[in-house]
Amino acid sequence: MLRIHFLNVGHGDCTIIEHPSGRITMVDINNGDDLDDTSYDEILNELGAGSTDRPVGPSRLADVLRVGSTNPFASALSALELSRRGGTFERSPSNASGLRQRALAVLREHTKRRLREAGYTVGLTNPVDFFIRKFPRHSVFRYIQSHPDLDHMRGLVAMRNAGIHILNFWDTQHDKVPEFRGEEDEAEWNAYEMLRQGSSGARVLRLYRGDTGAFWNQDPTGYGDHDSIEILSPTPAIVQEANKLGKSNNLSYVLRISYMGYRIVLGGDAETEVWQDLVAHYDADLRCDVLKASHHGRDSGYYADAVRLMSPDYTIVSVGKKPATDASNKYRRYCSNVWSTRWYGNLTLEISRERGMRWFAEHVD
Repeated sequence: MLRIHFLNVGHGDCTIIEHPSGRITMVDINNGDDLDDTSYDEILNELGAGSTDRPVGPSRLADVLRVGSTNPFASALSALELSRRGGTFERSPSNASGLRQRALAVLREHTKRRLREAGYTVGLTNPVDFFIRKFPRHSVFRYIQSHPDLDHMRGLVAMRNAGIHILNFWDTQHDKVPEFRGEEDEAEWNAYEMLRQGSSGARVLRLYRGDTGAFWNQDPTGYGDHDSIEILSPTPAIVQEANKLGKSNNLSYVLRISYMGYRIVLGGDAETEVWQDLVAHYDADLRCDVLKASHHGRDSGYYADAVRLMSPDYTIVSVGKKPATDASNKYRRYCSNVWSTRWYGNLTLEISRERGMRWFAEHVD
């Protein structure tokens, strides 16, 4: 049986694949416990609740708490701290960290309460907790970093701290210099660098379209013991151009997994230029049954000609229904089932000889 878990991790990605071989693949990780500001606003707007009462979101907290900030919410937090201490309070580098943690706690509670009041009850999934619960004492046979964006790797530190071992690490060739929104991001990037340099003990592979190898798409034993993963993108030329233009999304691994005649495409964050190349190279052979939409289902990852050729029966996104902010309605032109983890929670696909394709949703409308 092939089982694929599309986890609800907010504005990020994490897909966990249980192969018939017994091996486990994880594609990206994002273990944030809180919705990003954009997702928060979009959900409230979709529910007709608005979001004007939110003073600041977690991802903008670094700006609020920097020394010298005039943000009114930061001033209010300072006043609360002054009251708690019963004395003079002045924000400085030495106390900013503690204030930041208390502010995050306040914001988390505010956010969750506001969402509950609006009728939204779909919680985010921590992929590390999910993995430990579903696969106790297992290693990740293959971790694929689709591309080097932080919203696809926040959680590498937590995996390491939880003792989850990665045996094979798929990476892309790049020299990206990231922007950190805090110390946590820097720690995640350092964990990523350790993996890509081979310092963590994992075997590092940087692969391209058409590459073959034991276990992912070649028979090591002659008995079909491989995981049928086909690399559609990148190519060396795509990588070179993406690095030249600083477009890290286009470094993305675009993968196709096949089983029992079914095809599942994972789009990473690939943008128009990549999909144009895929259309030119594969044409009608792009056909698939399930598509994990590129760039979470946002407009930047949508290319009509590619979606038309893929003609999936099911498209998985992590955004909502507003055409101004995502491409859900565009995908519906070529696919009758466009499902969002934002509203269904975790989605699990099972394909077996006995029952064919089956879907399971954490939340049902």
